[in-house]
Amino acid sequence: MDRALINSIRKGDELAFRQAYDLFHEKLYAYFLQKTKSDDISEELVQLTFIKFWRYRHKLNAALPLSWQLFRIAKTSMIDILRRHAANRTVSFQVIEQTDIPEEAPHYSADDNKLTAIMNSLAHLSPMRRRIIGFRLEGLSNKEIADSLSISKKTVENQINRAVREIRKMNEYISILALLMLWP
Repeated sequence: MDRALINSIRKGDELAFRQAYDLFHEKLYAYFLQKTKSDDISEELVQLTFIKFWRYRHKLNAALPLSWQLFRIAKTSMIDILRRHAANRTVSFQVIEQTDIPEEAPHYSADDNKLTAIMNSLAHLSPMRRRIIGFRLEGLSNKEIADSLSISKKTVENQINRAVREIRKMNEYISILALLMLWP
């Protein structure tokens, strides 16, 4: 059944597309809701997935299950949306590059803004780690960072891990969740 349905969709059959939509839209919504915990984002992702599915229908492979192909599109759609949302939250790294930051690691009270504490901690990292963390916060993958800096992916991973450890030392009260934004 998948093969015939995929071939029909590849030919532009809107009825076959509607059939695929009816088969998978609830499953996709549940998948996205589990991952994002947001009704709005889940609805947006289902719509985006099916738009991409239709737009790139000529690339569908009749030898692969339709569900696998749809969920692969869904996963990339989710990554695109999350990167876009992360880019909207990105903080300017001009603050990190300031040279007038004191050499000693500052001590923060529990009332200080956690983001300010993290930003100040980032300023105390080595320039290479600061650059890697900056790329990471901009939404680049470890591979993309490695390629842009001409270093290995493993080096990027090690530098991120070391940076997180340094930040934790400087800011013991920062929650793990705040630091998880640095992870892939």
